[in-house]
Amino acid sequence: SSDLWKSACVSRFPLTMAEPAAKKQKTEEGAVAADAPAKEAPKVPEPPKELEEDAPKATGAKIKEAVTFHTPDTTINAMVSTAGNMLLPISDGGIRHLLAGARANVGVKSGRYLFEAKVVETITRADEGPKPTPKSLLKIGFSTAGSSLIMGSDETDISFDDSGALVHAKNKTNLGFVAKFGKEGTVGVLLNLDKSSPN
Repeated sequence: SSDLWKSACVSRFPLTMAEPAAKKQKTEEGAVAADAPAKEAPKVPEPPKELEEDAPKATGAKIKEAVTFHTPDTTINAMVSTAGNMLLPISDGGIRHLLAGARANVGVKSGRYLFEAKVVETITRADEGPKPTPKSLLKIGFSTAGSSLIMGSDETDISFDDSGALVHAKNKTNLGFVAKFGKEGTVGVLLNLDKSSPN
């Protein structure tokens, strides 16, 4: 019979007895646990790569003329110091209500250049009292040769004012800067004319 055949087969072959199901499952789980590699600590995400890399060191010919402000490129109420390359507006009488402007004598056509200016003094007149106080204003930026010396009124210039706002073509855009630049502050504006630049 089939029952006898099964019994005879088991008794004639050297087979080990099967382990109980519960015990076998426990052993397999233990083996899997022993073989499983230890969990690695989560990796800290890498910071995003800076797209704007440093430009190679300039090796070509440098400008021969010193960077300064020439009289034809300044308004009549802007004065250039004889030492220290400083600019200051005339602050006496009614002319103090006028804006003063100046453009440097050096221009660029390509590459990236950073221009910096430091505010060394702010003037407050003691005799103003209850009279309307002239509003202090400072803009720093770039303009094309021959354009207006008072930046902000044309498409040929772009600048930032002392509140950190971007001024271009009669439009003022607040960029969300909280701090204003004033006395002893140094302001830098980067001009990027590199066509291959990602920014």
